[in-house]
Amino acid sequence: MGSWDCPHDADGVCEKVNKLLCDPGMKGCVLAGRFVFSNPAKNRPAKPEAGTRRADGTVPRNESASDVRS
Repeated sequence: MGSWDCPHDADGVCEKVNKLLCDPGMKGCVLAGRFVFSNPAKNRPAKPEAGTRRADGTVPRNESASDVRS
């Protein structure tokens, strides 16, 4: 187990994001999108893998081969 100290945290106030209370992972935080948080609301949605878009530009939902009907 490890610990860290954010260089933008000044006694619980974020010097990077408009002097708001420090909330690791909030929008604008240097940690957002770089780490996985235990609170799922702070995690960015996964990007679709390359080549998964349909010809019309939409991304298919997760389907198995047995779900696809011909």
